[in-house]
Amino acid sequence: MSLYLNSNYTEPYPTGRVTLPVGSTLHVGVSVEVGVSVEESEAERYVVVIDNCYATESPSPDDLPQFYMIQHRCPSNRTQVRVEESGSSLRARFSALLFLYQGDYRDVFLHCSLSLCDQRSSSCTPVCSRRRSRSVSKSVPLKLLTIGPITWAQSLE
Repeated sequence: MSLYLNSNYTEPYPTGRVTLPVGSTLHVGVSVEVGVSVEESEAERYVVVIDNCYATESPSPDDLPQFYMIQHRCPSNRTQVRVEESGSSLRARFSALLFLYQGDYRDVFLHCSLSLCDQRSSSCTPVCSRRRSRSVSKSVPLKLLTIGPITWAQSLE
């Protein structure tokens, strides 16, 4: 999982602390590498789905409060979060408008849970509408990923 400087996901930020101005857009990309021993036809069978992504004020994903950007595979606020790719390949991407959590400039950490979905046996593309369907896809949960800290810059200067 990486943070990117631009909306075409070609320039990742270096690992470690990232400083962004409040009100900027955070671009997050995730990809899964397939092992060499896996046949190409088998590799095309699975896709990555973003299940949940949220921010906390510490590196621990269990700490509260948790500010969700993506919940149950769908943006928690469509005016601030846009899922650009999920459930269609071995990569997933989304962008989120950054804002101050609880009105202050504390560091935040981003936590995302992903799953590998078998697209031969179920539909893996999330359907996000006002009414949520309870369909169960054949997915394998992956390890929770965490990046950060993300630090807020108080001005663009």
